[in-house]
Amino acid sequence: MMELIAAQAAASAAELPFLLLQAAAVVGMVSVLILLRRNIALEDPRYKIYYGIVFGMAGFLLAMLVSEFIKLPSKPYIRTELLFLAGLLGSWQGGLITLVLVALGRYVFGGPALFVAALQDMVVISACGIAMYGWMRNRRLADIGNRDILIVCAARFLTALLAITISFALGLIDQALFVSALGRRTVGAASIGLPMIVCLFILLRSEARGREEARKREEAARTDSLTGLPNRRALKDHVETVMRQESAVPHALVLIEIVNIADVAACEGEDWSDLFWPRLAREICDGDYGVLCDTNAPCSFMFGDTTLAVVMQAISLEKSESTKLIMRLHEGLSTFCRSAEAGPVPHLKIGAANLDKLSQRNVASFLRHLSLALKGSDHPVQIFPFSFAEKATRDEAVRQMLVNWIKTGRPPICYQPKFEIRNRRMIGAEALLRAVDARGQALSPYYVLEIAERHRLLADFEWSTIEAVTNDLRDLHGLEADFHLAVNISASSFATVHFADRVVALLQDIAVPAHRLSIEVTEMSKIPTTDVVQQNFDALIAAGVRLALDDFGTGYAALTLLARFPFEEVKIDHWMTSRLDQSRFRDAIALAFESAERYGAKLVTEGIETEEQSRLLMQMGIRFGQGYLYSPAVPLARLQSRRACA
Repeated sequence: MMELIAAQAAASAAELPFLLLQAAAVVGMVSVLILLRRNIALEDPRYKIYYGIVFGMAGFLLAMLVSEFIKLPSKPYIRTELLFLAGLLGSWQGGLITLVLVALGRYVFGGPALFVAALQDMVVISACGIAMYGWMRNRRLADIGNRDILIVCAARFLTALLAITISFALGLIDQALFVSALGRRTVGAASIGLPMIVCLFILLRSEARGREEARKREEAARTDSLTGLPNRRALKDHVETVMRQESAVPHALVLIEIVNIADVAACEGEDWSDLFWPRLAREICDGDYGVLCDTNAPCSFMFGDTTLAVVMQAISLEKSESTKLIMRLHEGLSTFCRSAEAGPVPHLKIGAANLDKLSQRNVASFLRHLSLALKGSDHPVQIFPFSFAEKATRDEAVRQMLVNWIKTGRPPICYQPKFEIRNRRMIGAEALLRAVDARGQALSPYYVLEIAERHRLLADFEWSTIEAVTNDLRDLHGLEADFHLAVNISASSFATVHFADRVVALLQDIAVPAHRLSIEVTEMSKIPTTDVVQQNFDALIAAGVRLALDDFGTGYAALTLLARFPFEEVKIDHWMTSRLDQSRFRDAIALAFESAERYGAKLVTEGIETEEQSRLLMQMGIRFGQGYLYSPAVPLARLQSRRACA
C-alpha cells in the first residue's frame, strides 16, 4: 500500500507547477478582495459572504480549467484548500456559498461520474472548515501567530485525509482511486496547499495589523493628547454624521468655556486643566441635572484649550423650556465647580445652538463662528442660531423691538395667575414677556433679555415693564386686599442709583398702593453687595412694595440673599416642581419651605401641571402655586375676567 501511495506521490510531482499557478491565483484574488474592500474591517460579517464568493468562484473557474482531468484519477486541483478556507474564514455562510459553486463546477465540467463521492468529499471538508471557524472567531487576525497558522495547516491536512478515507469506507471509491488520492493530497498539501494557507494568513495578518496601526493613528488624530477626550476634529466628524442621519430628533451643540482658566491653572498647576476637563465631561454625561440625562445621549469633545463641547439629542433650543434647561445646566455645573475645587473657582460660560438646519458643507465654519461668538460675549448663557448672518439680522430686529418698548412703555406682557392651592383662589399674577418676531414666531424671553443686556438696555427695558405693570394695576378694580402683580427685576436695575425712588414715585403718581406691586428678584443674576443695592432694597421695603426671591435655590447664594433682605415671598422654579415624584427633590422643596418659613416668607411653587403635584404640595404644607394646571399666562383682560369669575 505504501509503495502505491509513494508511486502516486511521485507521479503527481509533475503537476506541481499547475497547482502552484492555481494557488497564486487564489492568493491574488484574496488580495484584490482586500484591496477593493479596504473601507470594511476584516472582522465585518460581510466578509463571510465575500470569502464565500471569492473561493467559490475560484473553485468554479479552476474546475473549468482542469475539466479534462476531472474524469481521470489525476486531478491537479486545489479544491480541498478552497472549501476548507471558505469555512474557516467565512463560517457557514462562506462555506455554503463555496460548496455550492464548487459542486456546481464539478457537476458541469465533470459530469455525473463519481459526483456523489466528490460531493461527499466536499461536504466533509466544508464541515471541518466551518467547525474550525469556531476556533478562529476567538482570535483577531492581527494577533494570529505562527503556532496558530501551524494548527490551521495541520487541521487542513487531516481534514483532506479524513474526507477521502470516509469516501473509501463508504464504498464510494475503489482502492486504486483511494491510494491515488492519498498520494496526491499528501504531496499537494505539503508542496502547494499548506504554503498557500501560510501565505494567505500572513497576508491577512499583515493587512489586519496595517489597519490596526491606521486605526490607532486615526484615533490619535481625533483625540486630545492631554485630556484623552475626543478633539475638535472628532466633533466635526460627529456633527457631519448627525447631519447625514435622516431623523426627526433635534440635536443641539453646547460649548462650555472656563473664563478664568489661566488664573485657576496658575494657582492649581499647569496640568490642572488636563485633569479637570475629563472630570467635567463625566459630570455632564453621567450627572443628573435634568438636561443631560440618558435620553439626551450626550457626547463630549475637547473643543479647545478653554472649551468643552457637548452634542445632545432631543433638545430644541427654540423652545423656552429647553432654553431654561440650558441655564439649569450652567447652574448645576457651576455648583459642581464650586464644590470640586479648594482653590479659585472656575467660572463657566455656555453657548448653545441647534444643529437641525446645519448642512455638512458648513460644519467647520459653523463651529468656528460659534466659538468666536461665545468668546465675544460676557453673558454666562447664550443661545445661538445655526446661521450667524441670520443671527445678526434677528438680533437687530429684537434690539429695535426693545427700543420701541422702552419708548412706549408697553412691552408685550401677559400675566400668569398665582393661586391658593387648596381653594384655587387667585392671589395675584406674574408678568411674563410674550414677544413674537416679524414672522409671528415666539421669541424666547431669555433670548430677548440676552439682547437687552448685550446692548445695555436691560435696566431701561425692566423699567418699561414696571411702568406697564403699574398702569395695569391702576386699571384693575375691585381687588382683594392681598391681590398683587409681580414683575421680574435683575441685578442691573437694583444696582442703578435711585431705582427704588423712581418706583415709589411712579406708584404715587398714578395712585397705586405700593403693596399691589411685587418685585421678584431673579436669582440668575448675581446681586452685588453695594450701598446702592442696599439703599434700593431699604427704600422699597419702607414704601411697602412686596419683594420676592425668584427661582430659589438655583442661582447665586440663595440663603445669603434670604438672610440679607426681608422677602415676603420665595418661589420654587418649575424645574424642581416637575420632579416632585423623586424623593430627593421633595426633600429639597421641603428644605426651601422650611427656610422660607424661618425667615417669615411664604413659598410659591411654579410649574404645577398635574393634580398629583398639587396634592403632594398640599401634603407638604405648601399653600401657594402657579402653573398650567390652573392657568397659562393670559392678557390683562382675561386675567380680569378670571378674577371676576373666581
